[in-house]
Amino acid sequence: DFTTVGPKCELDKFEAELESKYELKKGGRLGPGPTDAKELTVLNRVLRWTSAGIEYEADPRQGERLLEGLHLDGAGVKPMATPGLKPNVEHLIEDKLLSAECHTQFRALAARANYLAQDRPDLQFAAKEVCRFMAAPTETSEAALKRLGRYLVGHGRCVYTYPFQRAEGIE
Repeated sequence: DFTTVGPKCELDKFEAELESKYELKKGGRLGPGPTDAKELTVLNRVLRWTSAGIEYEADPRQGERLLEGLHLDGAGVKPMATPGLKPNVEHLIEDKLLSAECHTQFRALAARANYLAQDRPDLQFAAKEVCRFMAAPTETSEAALKRLGRYLVGHGRCVYTYPFQRAEGIE
């Protein structure tokens, strides 16, 4: 999978050259034209063309699946203001390993959080810290993962906006 950017005439040439050598599956062309798509997905990330600029959003399903796995997808879940958990020394000293049955589930959810963090800078540090416990998940690491999930309850979407700019001095 790949994405290209450029003027329509150059994209048409590039596409024709690729089609002459390869079998292509095209996902669409985002742009201002009447036949151009205004929203499309690339690797499940959402791209939107708006009158103000281009929007980019992380795969919304990853956050939903993470909340489902943590059982935080129902009503009445209290959201958190920050995604990270800062355990104190006493917590870490008294920390207990999770049961062996919980290891696979913890690792799957930690990996999903890490994947989501690629497109969510607000989650990157917290997801990295949770992933540090993948070899031997503990109660504290599970609490950190749940806190990240509760943060997602209140901050489900992260949309980057890239406003159109005008080049000054070019004639």
